[in-house]
Amino acid sequence: MHVTLLLADYSSLASAALALEVLDAANRFALPATAPFTLSVASLDGQPAASALGRSMPVDVALEAVEKTDLVLIPGFLFSLREALPTFERHAGWLRRQHEQGAVIASMCTATFMLAEAGLLDGIEATTHWAFADLLRRRYPQARVDERRILCEDNRVITSAGASAAMDLLLHLIRRFASRELAQQCSRYLLIDNVRSEQSVYISWSLPRSHGDEAILRVQDWMAAHFAEPCNIDELATRFGFGVRNFKRRFKDATGLPPLAYLQGLRLEKAKELLETTRLSVETITSRVGYEDSNSFRRLFCQRVGVSPTAFRKRFLRMPAGLQADD
Repeated sequence: MHVTLLLADYSSLASAALALEVLDAANRFALPATAPFTLSVASLDGQPAASALGRSMPVDVALEAVEKTDLVLIPGFLFSLREALPTFERHAGWLRRQHEQGAVIASMCTATFMLAEAGLLDGIEATTHWAFADLLRRRYPQARVDERRILCEDNRVITSAGASAAMDLLLHLIRRFASRELAQQCSRYLLIDNVRSEQSVYISWSLPRSHGDEAILRVQDWMAAHFAEPCNIDELATRFGFGVRNFKRRFKDATGLPPLAYLQGLRLEKAKELLETTRLSVETITSRVGYEDSNSFRRLFCQRVGVSPTAFRKRFLRMPAGLQADD
């Protein structure tokens, strides 16, 4: 099958090189059978593209010289999306035409925005790097964004999450367009895990504080300092001089979350920090972040983070040397 690697200015050099290396590995492992992938590297005008690092990336052809392809693969723009975004519309016509002719369009990381700019995400499920999901949702409301997912495939459009998800995407493409056996061989030889399903475990919640509502900021400060204490939302409204209904409406308008969901977010972020940096038992952490029942806490953690507290700790524990558990 024919693959077009689309390089645009500000593309990630690492993602582009990774795509070339992994697809070449698949071709090599397929021997003596026919190599499954024929690859062309293309830019808008056929000239070398300048990566996000300012390095020149050579290409083979201009996009318009590629009349038909089976798969379009686009590297991401993790640290350069702001600069790249205004240029995406230039690629929209060619991308739409290839999709209409039956091509599969696949994006790495924030290249999802290029697909959205071309209208290819309207009404379909898509993912991107979790840190850019809200921007994608606001800018392209017709897209059905699910930042918990590592990969989404819908209507011959494949989107993927952050930088490391490029490996998941490439293995998925090898499995989908060549064979499961070849994908497994690449996975073993290149020391890559099998394709993951979710990125929710990597999401770090940032406190929404740029809303400009000083009264709600004071409430947020109080919640951050007292998150482990019992909290009645009606009493909290009274404490800060709000009517209950007005408080709930105003808090959500400012932060995007109801007060209780915001408090849960604070508690879960603290729990993740303790799981990463201590060996405190889950029961102790449950108590320290304001919950009484560890089973209920585990269910909430799994629901919001995507894995159990124990699984999260196994993946991310970075306990300083010499630190001991409390029991």
